[in-house]
Amino acid sequence: MNAASLMQDWTQLVKSLAAIAIIVTAFGLMLGFTQPAVALKRIAAILGIVAMLLLIPGTLADIPLWQWIGLAAIGISIWRWRRARRRPRQRE
Repeated sequence: MNAASLMQDWTQLVKSLAAIAIIVTAFGLMLGFTQPAVALKRIAAILGIVAMLLLIPGTLADIPLWQWIGLAAIGISIWRWRRARRRPRQRE
């Protein structure tokens, strides 16, 4: 399997999942389970996630190892920072 085939498969998977998500949101809107404003926010979020998922593989495919290490360090730092903020402070 070459990289072009993998990218085409990834694109088709993301498009299919986005279509399913939009269809489910439309059904919720038609059946009255979802308010129009909430449905619009969900569709905007779905489209934003799709754009991100389509751009990430092409961006991350050709970066060198030191940049992967930098991305991992940034991700771990953000994860630990958010985890520390969630923990309630203990009073002495």
